[in-house]
Amino acid sequence: MPPKREDSQLSQDSVMTVTQEDRHEILYFAYGSNLSTVQMRQRCPYSTPIGIGHLDGWKWLINERGYANVVKVSGSEAKSSEGSLGDKGKGKEWGVYGLLYLLPPDDEAKLDTYEGVPWAYEKMTCDARWVRDGQGKVLDEPVKTLVYVDTKRVGESVPKEEYVERMERGIEDAVDNWGLDREYATKVMRRFWK
Repeated sequence: MPPKREDSQLSQDSVMTVTQEDRHEILYFAYGSNLSTVQMRQRCPYSTPIGIGHLDGWKWLINERGYANVVKVSGSEAKSSEGSLGDKGKGKEWGVYGLLYLLPPDDEAKLDTYEGVPWAYEKMTCDARWVRDGQGKVLDEPVKTLVYVDTKRVGESVPKEEYVERMERGIEDAVDNWGLDREYATKVMRRFWK
C-alpha cells in the first residue's frame, strides 16, 4: 500500500525517476527534525523528498547540544553487533534511516544556515542506500548523499524540549507518509526523550 501524502509536498504525487544527467540538485539525507516535509518546505522550498535512505555503519543519537546527530561506528562496535531491528530487536542495528531529498543549490545554501555550518554541523558526502521510494516501492540502490554531522559533540545527551516537538512531527511524517519503520523510530530516536 503506498504511503499517505497529507502533509507532504505536492510534487510527491508524481512518479519520479532520478537520473544523474544534467542534474544540479544534490541528494540530502535528513535524519532529525528535517524528516518533517513541512519544516523542509519552509526552510528549503524547492527541495523534493524522494524516499527513505539508510546510512550503514552509523548510529543515531541526541548529542550534547540537544539535537540529533549521526556518529560513525568503529569497526569493533560494528563487529559486536548481532542482529538488527528487522530481527525484532534481538540486537543492535548500526545504521541510520532518514528521508532523502533532492536539494537545489539555493536551498542547500539556506540549509547550511539552518544547520549552523560550520560551527554546529559539518557537511559530509556519505555512501548510503535508497531503500524505499516515494511510492512505497522497496529499493536497494547505492547513492551518495549530503549529511550534516557534528564531529565535535558525539556523546549521548538529552534533547532540548522544543526539539522533541519538532522531532515528533518529523517522525510522524516519515512514518505515516514515507514508510519509516515505527519500531525503529521508537527504539532508536524516541528512547532519548522517554
